[in-house]
Formats: sequence, C-alpha cells, structure tokens
Amino acid sequence: MRYVVALGGNAIGGELSRAAANFITNLYRRGNEVIITHGNGPQVGELAEMEDKPLSVLTAQTQAEIGTIIQTGLMRSTHSKRLEHNMPIIITRCIVDRHGKEMRNPSKPVGRFLTRSQASALIGKGIVVKRLIGGYRRVVPSPIPIDVLEMDTINYVVGKSRIVIAGGGGGVAVTLGKRGLEYADAVIDKDRTSGLIAQKSRADALVILTKTDGVYTGFATPKQKLIKRATVREMLALSRNGEFEEGSMLPKVLACTDFVRKTGKKASIGNINPAGGSMSATLIVP
Repeated sequence: MRYVVALGGNAIGGELSRAAANFITNLYRRGNEVIITHGNGPQVGELAEMEDKPLSVLTAQTQAEIGTIIQTGLMRSTHSKRLEHNMPIIITRCIVDRHGKEMRNPSKPVGRFLTRSQASALIGKGIVVKRLIGGYRRVVPSPIPIDVLEMDTINYVVGKSRIVIAGGGGGVAVTLGKRGLEYADAVIDKDRTSGLIAQKSRADALVILTKTDGVYTGFATPKQKLIKRATVREMLALSRNGEFEEGSMLPKVLACTDFVRKTGKKASIGNINPAGGSMSATLIVP
C-alpha cells in the first residue's frame, strides 16, 4: 500500500517526535510505500522575522531544513541501512492561482504566538495578524495548490526507495505568468498539498498527524466532542456550520474530504500515542 503521511510544522521543532518516527518506520517495515509531507508554519514565520526574503524562498529553505530533521529522526528509529541511505528529500513547487481569493484574504498562521501588544505592533507595520484559539499570530496568503510540478519525480522515487520526503511547507508557491513560472509571496497549507499529492500518487490512504487526538466539534469549549468516524457529507456539513477553525483544522478536513470524495479511499486526522504507538484519530470515509 501507499501512504501519504503529513506532519504538522508545530510537531517538528529541533527533532522529529519518536512516536511519529516509529509510526512511519513501522509502515515502511511492513512493505508499504510512504510519502512524507510536512508543515513549516512556525519555522517560516521565524525566518521571515530575521530575513528579508520572499515567502517562496523561505519555504524552499525550510523544505531542506525540516526534511533533514525528519531524515535524522527516521534514521534514529531504525537499524535498516537501506532506509538510512535511501531517504531522498524532493524540493517541491506547486502551481497556484495568483488571482485567487485566497491571495486577497490571508489565513495561514506563520511564526510564533504573539501577545496583544506584539500583535498591535505588527499591525501598525501593515502586517496582517489574527486572533486564533491559541492567541495572536501573523497570517499570510495561503492559495490552494492546483498542480505539483515535481509529481512525476515523487512517484518515480517512492516506487524505487519506498520512502520519500516531499511537498514540504505545502510546496514553493509559483504561478504561470507571461514569462513562465514566477514565485508567489505566499505559504500554501501543507494539508491541501498533502491531499493533492495523495490523489496524484494514487495513495491508498492519507494520514494527517497533528497535536490533537482527532477532529472535535465544539473544540476548546466545555462541549467539545471527538468525532471518531464520519462520512464526507457529514464533515462538509460541519465545515459549513463553522465548526473548524480557518487556517488550522479546516484545511485538514477539506484536504481529507476532497481526497476521500475523489478516490473512494479513507483518510485519518489524529495523533500518535507515545506510550503504545497506536493512533487516536478521526476516520473519514466515503
């Protein structure tokens, strides 16, 4: 079987968590093919504070940086020489619509959480900041990926090595202009790119690993309830009712429902239990 496993940027600090590493290497040891994608929200935001470079360039930097962190974490969790020497990172670009509404409505959180005074200071500089469930964060345009330029390479490499790291940070955002490809100053949500890669790679399952045990209704309220299993129709109805936070859980749900709807396969959103290694998740079915 072929899996696409998406790791959140918040889950990757200085190293890959042991639980996530064990989960991925167990899939590999069972003979499966694994395409690993990852976020970069915290990391790209930190770089943006230090370096005056376009977000597209910073995304490419974090693809290499975080990809190496994932490589190291996986090497430490396995004694397989084949895996240690054959775990490529593919710098990935995704085509987006430069005129899409997402370019005019920044929604992707990047960087660290901010205090109210820090948020006010950034707003004074013309930077867009939103108040989220966890606090204030800078938000940037997050266009929907239309195509993955390196898709043929990803499919070829995973067919040979059975494991590959690609689509990091949602991919470097590029547009098709009159002079060919042009970089877009945006950060694509990694979950939407993961779903697109899962479709184009003909994956058997899409797994999005996050810091919660699945998708909740009434999240962060006394009435929150874990959704253990739901159909695409049920999840989309909850989305339309505003149950899921934009820039956080909503893109995960939309990526999974789109994958399930178009392929008839299954998708999961959840967390790995560090003790037992089992996954607590919301399973989304056709």
